[in-house]
Amino acid sequence: MPSATARPSLQYIHRSETDKIIQAIVDDGCCIIKNFTTPEAVERVNADTRPYFDADKPWKGDLFPPETRRCARMASRSKTYREEWLVDPLVDKLTSVFVDKTTSNFYGQTKHTYTSRAIINTALSMEIGPGGKAQRLHRDDKNHHIEHVDQTKTGYRIGSDLSMAFLVPGIATRYENGATMAIPGSHLWDQERAPKVEEACCAEMEIGDAYVMLGGTYHGGGANQTTDTKRPMHGLFFCRGFLRTEENAYLAYSKEDVLSWSPEVQRIMGFTVSSPNIGFIDFVHPVRWYAGDYDPNQPGDLDESQETPMAS
Repeated sequence: MPSATARPSLQYIHRSETDKIIQAIVDDGCCIIKNFTTPEAVERVNADTRPYFDADKPWKGDLFPPETRRCARMASRSKTYREEWLVDPLVDKLTSVFVDKTTSNFYGQTKHTYTSRAIINTALSMEIGPGGKAQRLHRDDKNHHIEHVDQTKTGYRIGSDLSMAFLVPGIATRYENGATMAIPGSHLWDQERAPKVEEACCAEMEIGDAYVMLGGTYHGGGANQTTDTKRPMHGLFFCRGFLRTEENAYLAYSKEDVLSWSPEVQRIMGFTVSSPNIGFIDFVHPVRWYAGDYDPNQPGDLDESQETPMAS
């Protein structure tokens, strides 16, 4: 990896040291969890995702490099992902600290306290193939339109993020094969500070490790500079449990009901994509998925306003 004197570094902490992991996330917005899982579990998830990676098609747009392949709906496609990682006690502990939300209010004279627990936002694995270009650095919580304030002087306030992610590599990740790039401390930045590649470091990991980050941490998939190595990464992306409708319209109305509505009613009822990328299914607009009105060989950006990369 090219040297840079001002480039930050990630903290590597064993999964048993929960308090140190929490403090690293407070300080840096991210860290590497050593021995998060077992190599055997990773191999099982690799096997579960392989048919879907192999069947996926090149992306036609800006969201992913064309060399990237995706496997969505991981909770149903991998028992190990669902029964071991999704409900891992360490995952539960970290999301309870950084994502869960507790508030109190009155019904008449009686004070009630409620806690909304974190839920999975995207259960998604991704694989960057040889020659894949790096993603642009970004914050995952852009999808939820959070407005970050400057915390570089005050220090991080727990509760100011509403999402976090865990990335478990399918192989040992290195700079050369596309390890995730991250900017420790960027969770403290306000909306107006743009990330620079030279500020990022490389989340190099061994099989069984995991990278954890807050939704406000700038990061991006690295470039796969190899000619023969595919780099799979299994993601658990969480958000606050109340970031959904009060009425579960997605179970209340049939496919036939939804397809009979006007586009404006479909939008108001939530059967569309909120810019830029909230509400898809298999990276397809829900109404188009219901209608079968899409070409699986031409996956593309969900938001027509998705910016194209600036010329260098």
